[in-house]
Amino acid sequence: MNRSLLFLLLGIVLPAFAEQLPVDVVTFIDDHQNCEHFSGEEPYDEERRAFLNEQLQGCDQLESRRATLQQRYARDPKLLRRLEQYPPL
Repeated sequence: MNRSLLFLLLGIVLPAFAEQLPVDVVTFIDDHQNCEHFSGEEPYDEERRAFLNEQLQGCDQLESRRATLQQRYARDPKLLRRLEQYPPL
C-alpha cells in the first residue's frame, strides 16, 4: 500500500475510533455535511432539482437540532466544542 495513502486512511479512521460520539450528534454532523455539500449545487435540470430538493430536506432545521443537542449535552464541553465546529449554514 502506498505510504501516503496509509497515513491518509489512518488520519481519517483512527480519530473516528478514538472519539465516541452519541448517535444523535453523529447524525447531526452527517446531516450538516450533507446540507453544506448540496447547498451550493446547481439544479441544471428538473431531475437534478428534484434530487437536490430531496437532499436538502431538513436543512432548515439544523440550528434547532443544534440547540437541542447543546442543551442535552450542556455538561460535556468537549462535545459542545465538537458541535461548534459546524457553523450555521
